[in-house]
Amino acid sequence: MRAANSCRRWAHGLHRSINFQPAGHMARTAPSVSCVRFNAGVVDAADAADASKTGAKGSIFGSVNVSKDGLDLSHLLTQSQWSSEELDAVEIKHREPTLFVDKLAYRSVQLMRLGFDILSGYKIKKMTGGMKERDWLRRVIFLETVAGVPGMVGGMARHLRSLRLMKRDNGWIHSLLSEAENERMHLLIALNLRRPGPVFRAFVIAAQGIFVAFYTIAYCISPRYCHRFVGYLEEEAVVTYTGLVEEIDNGNLGMFSQMRAPRMARTYYHLPDDAMLRDVFACIRADEGAHRDTNHHFGDLKPDDPNTKVEHLRKHHFSTQGALSGVVYTALSKREDNLREAFKQLDINNSGYITMDNLKEVMNQQQAHFTEKEIQLIFDEADKNHDGQISYTEFVSMVGGEK
Repeated sequence: MRAANSCRRWAHGLHRSINFQPAGHMARTAPSVSCVRFNAGVVDAADAADASKTGAKGSIFGSVNVSKDGLDLSHLLTQSQWSSEELDAVEIKHREPTLFVDKLAYRSVQLMRLGFDILSGYKIKKMTGGMKERDWLRRVIFLETVAGVPGMVGGMARHLRSLRLMKRDNGWIHSLLSEAENERMHLLIALNLRRPGPVFRAFVIAAQGIFVAFYTIAYCISPRYCHRFVGYLEEEAVVTYTGLVEEIDNGNLGMFSQMRAPRMARTYYHLPDDAMLRDVFACIRADEGAHRDTNHHFGDLKPDDPNTKVEHLRKHHFSTQGALSGVVYTALSKREDNLREAFKQLDINNSGYITMDNLKEVMNQQQAHFTEKEIQLIFDEADKNHDGQISYTEFVSMVGGEK
């Protein structure tokens, strides 16, 4: 009975050590296998560097947004990926307004765009061919600071509504928050190319304050108006980015045509190392086209209707939300590293297997209070195929993992 309890106690302690060892424990220590002191959280710096270089490829948990040089975007809600066919299929589309609320939303967008185009000088420069790289970046950065507002406000409003009514939201919140994050990523990518000065930032703060107040009040009054408003706003965004891509293709923006895609953009969009800035703008244009279609879809729904549309931001990510997203992925991949490190500490001969002699030697080094009979019982419990050695698969199975 004591031997059986010892086996369970050792395996339980090992399982807890592997799963709950604090992250960041980098210093290599002497191996320990007692149920209290077993340290399976030691991570070899070289192994960690190799993992970051490969973007976690080869892991049993799959791959996420991690660049070859270690830029980790795996915490993001969104995982935007576009095929070349999808990028080529993006087109300028317009939904004709029919109801009064649709016409009001459309006129609101047209009025807002006209005012912004005049005040920013875009209209005149566009007609005279004077839009240069600096002008395009200024326009993109300003518009993306505004574009990130509707999804967040809408998601918050839907969240609070779900709490008040004490019922499910039926799939709206994730889509809206994904949209907000995606627009924010557009901004962060653009900021890799240009850093605004204090005057520009002051205009952004003022515009954001006005737009947040306007959109929040409007969403409380008529969500349909707001989603139709964003749908028409995204129609204009597709027009803007299409013009930008065409300018690059026509050779009018020499600097952009020669620039390599920023590291953040390559990681976020899963682009190859030799991707160019033009490829990034094509991906952003595709994002805006998806937001256009999604918000027009929301504009057609009643508040209680379920969101059944699978947008591009969710088709790669939320289908595997339980296993691959953000903190969950980080915890799982860290656990896999810990399992492998624990196995290496017991596999003294680096043979790929743990022998009975290996187990005895490590336990004796750590002065673990187990009799030889108890150690044999532990070994027999792990050695599922009774071949006299413990494989990594058997080791993982014993401590409650999966392989």
